[in-house]
Amino acid sequence: PATQSAPPSHRNLRRFYFTTEAFAGEYDVVKNKEGLPPSECVQEISAHWQVKDMVDCTYQPDCNNRTGPGINLIYVSGHCHAPSCISMELYNADTGELICRQEPVFGTGSGQPFDEQGYLALPPCLYGPATDGLIPPMLLTWETNLMSIKRNNNTYTHYGEMASWQMRGIYV
Repeated sequence: PATQSAPPSHRNLRRFYFTTEAFAGEYDVVKNKEGLPPSECVQEISAHWQVKDMVDCTYQPDCNNRTGPGINLIYVSGHCHAPSCISMELYNADTGELICRQEPVFGTGSGQPFDEQGYLALPPCLYGPATDGLIPPMLLTWETNLMSIKRNNNTYTHYGEMASWQMRGIYV
């Protein structure tokens, strides 16, 4: 807890969310031409938006009381479905800086939890103190332009694919 001589050790993380698939929630991955190798079967979608578009005041009633310049992201994670998800990338479109890239990690069957054969994990991008081995959070102003790129393998049709960004951060 905060004291007169020390700030609090924790801050409330706010939810930031955006869907690459144009507010549809889900979309269909269309099958590529027969006979192409899987390496050539890639369907890509993208989206562009501003940081301020990720704030939903429905669940954050004080969100209109933003007085600072923007946000610092702490947790960034794309949401996509196996088996077609190849990667998700989030960029600061103003600078070209890659904010987060995610690729599924395939389980090896080592016997460790979440490493079962056939299991896919999508580790999030985490930001925080460098002393904790993390990348320091970057300031994203409310007007920062973002770009998402989502790639799927489309050797086969896949219905109900998703490409949303689920993030947590703090107002600054």
